[in-house]
Amino acid sequence: MSIIKVRLQEAWDWGGLSTKQLATRTWGAMDKHDTFNQAAVIAFYAMLSLVPMLGFVLLIALGTRTAVADELLRVSYQLPGQAGDIVRDQVHKIQTSAPVGVLSLSAVVLLWSASSLFVAVMDMLNVVYGVKDGRPWWKRRLMAIVLTLCEVILLVGASVVAVGGPHYIDSLGLGWWGSVGATVVQWLIVIFALLLAFALAYFFGPHIEQTWEWITPGSTIGVIGLILISLGFRAYLLIGFNSEAYGALAGVVLMLLWLYATSLALLVGAEVNCVIEQAAPHGRAPGQKALPA
Repeated sequence: MSIIKVRLQEAWDWGGLSTKQLATRTWGAMDKHDTFNQAAVIAFYAMLSLVPMLGFVLLIALGTRTAVADELLRVSYQLPGQAGDIVRDQVHKIQTSAPVGVLSLSAVVLLWSASSLFVAVMDMLNVVYGVKDGRPWWKRRLMAIVLTLCEVILLVGASVVAVGGPHYIDSLGLGWWGSVGATVVQWLIVIFALLLAFALAYFFGPHIEQTWEWITPGSTIGVIGLILISLGFRAYLLIGFNSEAYGALAGVVLMLLWLYATSLALLVGAEVNCVIEQAAPHGRAPGQKALPA
């Protein structure tokens, strides 16, 4: 059996750890790396990148700009309260602004600003693995830009499929069984897109040698955690969130809370992968960049 298959088997065996050991070590690693506060840092960068990212999505759409804007507006109505208002306001402003070319200075500025989010993600994933990033700044920024493009396509696509799927399925008139099958396919696409988004971040984020894996224990736990957190977040908004206490800032607070939950799910998944890696017999030692022979 090849070493890659051995490492893969050890990963899904949680490196020989029990569920309790994995949870305990992951919690200890999160405490050591200040994961909760670092998730807040990433959420802050995500909030700053939101408007440039929306602008770039509409920019690269070009001829289909109106159709893409309509889908983004449809997604925004599924966001809670004032959080959806923020997205709608920005989409309307971008729509009414003068169009610019993909290769224009405006496009470069939008993409540069949006990619700052993934520079922050890369920095935190290096902390998780205990390594220093030796890549030159231009290579890190270029990788962040590529990650921005890939992640935007995946996450916006997943959101559109999740929100717009029922509407299109109903319009097809497939009948009950056909609708059930189409709904299953719809959510399989959403889950696959989320898993791929996590996998890209975990593979290109830290400066370590890796072999590509489509699905890892960390990405699986992260995606499940993100879905559960999102459902719990919506329930919290319906039951316990007091928008009057925040006034005009309620939309910003809601958006930051959801971005924080998303960032936390990403970092927890990375911590899980790292703990398993360090516990596995053929795993990587803390701070080790190279794959073990």
